[in-house]
Amino acid sequence: MISRSTIQKVNDTAELLDVVSSFVQLKKRGVNYLGNCPFHNEKTPSFTVSPAKGIYKCFGCGKAGNVITFVQEHEKLSYPEAITWLAKRYNIEIEETQVSNEQREQMQTEESLRIINAYASTYFTEQLMHTDEGRQIGQSYFQHRGFRQETIDKFQLGYCPEDREHLAKEAIPKGYNKDLLIRAGLLSERYEKLQSIYHGRVIFPIHNQSGRIIGFGARILKTSEKSPKYINTPENEIYSKSKTLYGIYFARTSITKQDECYLVEGYTDVISLHQAGVENVVASSGTSLTEEQLKLIKRFTKNLTILYDGDAAGIKAALRGLDMAVEQGLNVHVVMLPDNHDPDSYVQETGAAGFTEYIQHNKKDIILFKLEASLKEAKDDSIKKTELINEIAETLSKINRVEDFTKQQDYVRRCAQLLKIDEAGLVSLVNKKIRDKVVKRDFQHKEEADKLEQMAAPDQTHVQPEINELLRKDYQQEKGLIRVLMEYGDKPFDDKISVADYIRIKIANSDFTHAGWQQIYELYFQTLNDSLQYPTEKTFTYHETEAIRNLAIEALYYPYELSENWHKEYQIFTPGRDITYLDDVTHTVTYFQLRKLKAIYAELMEELRNIPDEDEERINMQAMKDLKAKEQELLQGLRIVAIR
Repeated sequence: MISRSTIQKVNDTAELLDVVSSFVQLKKRGVNYLGNCPFHNEKTPSFTVSPAKGIYKCFGCGKAGNVITFVQEHEKLSYPEAITWLAKRYNIEIEETQVSNEQREQMQTEESLRIINAYASTYFTEQLMHTDEGRQIGQSYFQHRGFRQETIDKFQLGYCPEDREHLAKEAIPKGYNKDLLIRAGLLSERYEKLQSIYHGRVIFPIHNQSGRIIGFGARILKTSEKSPKYINTPENEIYSKSKTLYGIYFARTSITKQDECYLVEGYTDVISLHQAGVENVVASSGTSLTEEQLKLIKRFTKNLTILYDGDAAGIKAALRGLDMAVEQGLNVHVVMLPDNHDPDSYVQETGAAGFTEYIQHNKKDIILFKLEASLKEAKDDSIKKTELINEIAETLSKINRVEDFTKQQDYVRRCAQLLKIDEAGLVSLVNKKIRDKVVKRDFQHKEEADKLEQMAAPDQTHVQPEINELLRKDYQQEKGLIRVLMEYGDKPFDDKISVADYIRIKIANSDFTHAGWQQIYELYFQTLNDSLQYPTEKTFTYHETEAIRNLAIEALYYPYELSENWHKEYQIFTPGRDITYLDDVTHTVTYFQLRKLKAIYAELMEELRNIPDEDEERINMQAMKDLKAKEQELLQGLRIVAIR
């Protein structure tokens, strides 16, 4: 695991403006920077970066975060991967927490394999570009496929010479370990000789989503009954076929932007589509879709469109992994290309615009596609139709998220129409499948069972708009209090106490309406008590809990700042928030107190209606009178008159 000291160094060193500017064109607006949001399509800039606070926020789609969450979101990386990405950018050495000898050996092996793959890729490229054999055989093949030089360079395509011993003779003298070259799937040892696995083949490097080469695909160029057309790197510490999608590194930005992923079968399909300008495409490399591949796609989009040849084999391939895709909550469509065409040949015939137009006009929902295809096969066979009804009910039962309840209902209605059966009967069958799953999962999956139960009986509770508005006002007051606490807590309130002390004295342990603000309030003072140091804004905007990070950024982000032009152009002095912060603090705390007083007053008023005893009524009325006096005192401090 990455040590806390390394994470802290990254937090302290990484500059949000520097990182974001690598991906987004920003213009200065006052103290902040503005640009088009990289997370959704927009024409009017609404993505704002605050270098001073180290946070960003899009007022269009609502995305917000710090430099680490930006890298996570933009590059689709996990938290440790984002830390590693930033550490490399800023030349920060990554320290690991204490690990076992086995773990250390595993990490060393993984890194060694990555280094060997990088060397092998360079070797294959040199053989393709700078040898007669590579030019005559490898380049001729790629040119025949219509690949331009910039495409060959982008995907780092290569060639492995016919001489089986050439790679070993090049690599071993350079210090690359024989056993690791074998483990990487580059060499094999036969008759005490090291021989290249990929001899006489063109090479397709396979990148992970961070862009590092984790393996290779290789295509034979000579007709051979003994050798397979394509061979891949064997499973090892860094390459797992079931967890890999070819082209994901090059497609990830386009997939996010288009909010759709095209899935094809082969390497050349991906490369040809990219060259034509259709970049939101990856390949499963001939494997059936796996759960890991679907989860990888879901990092970038929930919309998956599978492109296959329009033959029987293509139809069967399209249906593999259907239930897993549905269970992952993906919206899956399938497109069958015209006869005798694969994605490569079809995009070369129609161009990007024609290709995309065909997909949009011919995509079919995969569940309905499966049903229609199966109905054609079953015809009037009642046994096959009964089996099909059970299969469809099983598939629909996997749409098991509460938020997908409406989608499930729509599927039930449409499937019942196609099957020509009673809709209520199909609902009952789907619910039975759901109940059976709940029973099987038993107590270990109680949380999932609760979700399924909610789907069977959706929540009908309704909150009146007026109550929502009242809650919203409390929410804003509490957010304001947390903002001044995080921004000014360490600043002096007077010559005796800090702003944090002032807030603690005035607010004490007052209950917040919103649990999130309460959590940050308590966390602030707990941190102060434990460390005897005031928490900074980064304590919360970089907190390990996502909910706390998001709330902290929401509280701190203010879209408007005083322009420095007031002083530069008009010589008008406008005091900044560093000067007026005391007014900000006292007003915010007072408004918070007023809302709490009003809430208590409302409770007493409600109690007064139900008090039968005169003495209790008198006590209650006195308490209400005292509250009103306190309210007037607070209002006078704000120079506000309460109109009754």
